[in-house]
Amino acid sequence: MRWAGMDTSLIITGAFLGTGLLAYVVIPGLLVMWDRMLDHMEQSGEPEKK
Repeated sequence: MRWAGMDTSLIITGAFLGTGLLAYVVIPGLLVMWDRMLDHMEQSGEPEKK
């Protein structure tokens, strides 16, 4: 039973680290990729409009 508390703390620590990684790395990266994709779609659409 002594190891059960340690496992719980490791799970909680991993959850916090995973949440921080998601919030500060993955989501901004996806936003930057989405912005670049929209810019590319606008630029590639311009010659067709003229």
